[in-house]
Amino acid sequence: MAQPPAPAACDLESRPRQWRFFQRAAPAADASEDEHWQVATFAQQGMDEARLRPGLTRLEASPTRQALILMRNGRIVYERYFNGSRRADSNPIASVSKSMLSALVGIAMQQGFIRTAEDRIAEYLPQYFTEMRDPQKLGWTIRDMLTMAHGMQWDEDEAGRLLNRSRDWTADILQLPLSSPPGSAFLYSTGASQLIAALLTEASGMSLCDFAHRYLFAPIGIDAEFWGVDPAGTFAGGHSVSMTARELARFGTLFLNEGNWQGRQIVPGWWVAASTSPRIEIGDNYAGYGYYWWLNTIAGYDMFSALGAGGQILHVLPQLHIVMVTTHSFRGNRRDFAEEAESYDFLWNSLIPAVTGG
Repeated sequence: MAQPPAPAACDLESRPRQWRFFQRAAPAADASEDEHWQVATFAQQGMDEARLRPGLTRLEASPTRQALILMRNGRIVYERYFNGSRRADSNPIASVSKSMLSALVGIAMQQGFIRTAEDRIAEYLPQYFTEMRDPQKLGWTIRDMLTMAHGMQWDEDEAGRLLNRSRDWTADILQLPLSSPPGSAFLYSTGASQLIAALLTEASGMSLCDFAHRYLFAPIGIDAEFWGVDPAGTFAGGHSVSMTARELARFGTLFLNEGNWQGRQIVPGWWVAASTSPRIEIGDNYAGYGYYWWLNTIAGYDMFSALGAGGQILHVLPQLHIVMVTTHSFRGNRRDFAEEAESYDFLWNSLIPAVTGG
């Protein structure tokens, strides 16, 4: 079966190369069709609009919010765009794309490109390990990277400064010293997810962008409008991706349905369960961290979330069949993590109490 042409985001020939580690582009308009979406009223989906309205009003007042989508039972019950944003506008989704990267690891296992999460990184990237003498790095596993238990000395805020002039992100990340034994402690790192991106590229024999569109994005109707790439040609892993709020909702719906999209199993169901279950303790009032998913309990309900800098948020509450997506502008945004706290407050005090039926 012929593969559809690669999207523009994957084209390395006709794009200007950026040197920055965290990359963005001018927002592009999404040209895909959304004929699969179904819209319903709050009442039709067993939700009390009167109880929701005060919380929605507070969220609508944000000076940086671009989009807010609420879904229940696979139907959109609320969708609005703010501060000049439109439905067709793509947004930088920052580290929300790490959760998508995790899905790609599960797909790579299903396709036979990767065996297990216990595989060593060095097996897939031997060209970077020929001179490596550190036995701890030689023992790094895919699981170590997916759980952020890599042990690298990493400062997320300093990552750009370290890698903005790098000619090969993978090589320079691998040179970072260790501050703790791998597998022992959580330390959030986009460096770890970049190593997973390099591994998937080598294992699959195609670019990460092509792999994602072939096996994950195209089957569920996503077409990323932008994807960052390093000077060596490796696409960004878990950052520097742009897509629309509706496309984020598609991904959330896929995971709500345990990896199944309209009768087709896109992500193995066992991998969805594994990646959204606690794999490591992280504190900060979270219930734990899975494979690039943040885990929480809200008003007694389990929730898994994909979270990105600047208020790019995807929440999934499987017991209530709810997906929530909100995106924010990076430009002039000094609120950053405040949007995450606001979303929790809305879920706890407005959305969950408003659910009256199945």
